[in-house]
Amino acid sequence: MLWLALYLPRLPLDVCPAIATPPRPRLVVESVGRLERVVVADALAQSLGIRAGIRLSAALALVNELEVHRRKPNAEAEALGALACWAQQFTPTVVIAGPAMLLLEVAGCLRYFGGLAALRSRIEAGLLDLAYFVQTACAPTPLAAYWRAECGEAGAITELAGVRTGIAALPLSVLPLDARQHDGLAQLGVVTLADLLALPRAGIGRRFGSEVGLWLDRALGLVADPRTAFVPPDRFIRCIDLDYPFEHVDVFVRLAERLLAELAGYLGGRGLGVQSVSFRFVYDDAPATLLDVGFGRPLRRLDEMLAVLRERAERIVLDAPVFSVELRAERLHALDGQALSLLDQRQQHGDLPLLLARLRARLGDDAVCAIATVADHRPERAWRLAGEGEAAVPPPTGESSIGERPGWLLPESQPLAVRNQLPWHDEPLRCIGRAERIEAGWWDGGGAMRDYWQALGPSGRRYWIYQDRHSQDWWLHGIF
Repeated sequence: MLWLALYLPRLPLDVCPAIATPPRPRLVVESVGRLERVVVADALAQSLGIRAGIRLSAALALVNELEVHRRKPNAEAEALGALACWAQQFTPTVVIAGPAMLLLEVAGCLRYFGGLAALRSRIEAGLLDLAYFVQTACAPTPLAAYWRAECGEAGAITELAGVRTGIAALPLSVLPLDARQHDGLAQLGVVTLADLLALPRAGIGRRFGSEVGLWLDRALGLVADPRTAFVPPDRFIRCIDLDYPFEHVDVFVRLAERLLAELAGYLGGRGLGVQSVSFRFVYDDAPATLLDVGFGRPLRRLDEMLAVLRERAERIVLDAPVFSVELRAERLHALDGQALSLLDQRQQHGDLPLLLARLRARLGDDAVCAIATVADHRPERAWRLAGEGEAAVPPPTGESSIGERPGWLLPESQPLAVRNQLPWHDEPLRCIGRAERIEAGWWDGGGAMRDYWQALGPSGRRYWIYQDRHSQDWWLHGIF
């Protein structure tokens, strides 16, 4: 077995995305008794002398304009659960091992991702895209990987024999002991795990309890250390609460990109796809509103989802400043692998369902529809609009038993002038081929008696024109 530990020490800060401009130093604080102490400070705050552990009053004395966030344990737990879902795209065995720690068993997937170094780089880059700071470590036992990640020891240990050396330099504080045990060991001069490993095991057990040696044995792989794997929820619901509201759509798009990235990881880990998602906007004094985004077909790739969302963003109107954005994906679909030919046909001819979804997102649902035929000889009445998914026979174009029909039919026929005994449409039109006679509609008041011709102009353009047999007038009805 090989465990990759992901330690996210700045998780409290990362659940509050920055949207203020210009940027100000950002802090996360928590209450300790009657005092508020800094838990996390961003790089800008640290450059001004603010460090984790100092009082908030001391930080305000150094910098009077700070962006202060109160720690939100529930939001932190939700964010860690979302990251566990995201991490399952790399391995099915993910363990939530602490308030800011994930453990991934990666031995079985190294070959698929091109080795340990490539896998670590991919995971770290993905977390960076999600704006998380992460420390990773790798070891054959989960506890050794946990401790090394927590202490920032990035070197990988791949063999069980190297664990003892790999954890020897770690501080004694990594052991989850109570204050009395830590104080007693400190009085003996024990500072690192190497110092502890050098002492007689039996004497340490009698004086400080058997759990001290048990932790070491688990880390060294001498005793089993079973872990409960994370089980993802059946649906994806993720919410970002903001301390400061926003009212610009571009800010929503930034937040949505982050939410959709987590959704893509969740779907990839479970082998699922989603055909539509809903964004829920929460306001201060107004009822919450929903924004439904459809993708045309089940998918899970982030770039495809973002392509549709960005098209839809141009038509989004926010009713009021937004304090919270929630993403819900509740109807999930099994997305099995699809066999592709040597030349990927989908890439060659385009992804029609995704294209239609993007067009609907940009133009509106009513602006994109299918066309079906109607049993009527009159061209203007021989078609109708069809709904999505409705079985529809396409209208006749190209060669057929009734002659060649154009793909572009004008909304209404246009009258043509006659010059030198030839129909005229910006140029003289010469009839070619044979005429197609249509006589129909006497039963519904829309009678038509027409002779249709293909016509060719000097420019090379082809037209579909007809002559009314009653009035002998010429009309333009379509263009090839």
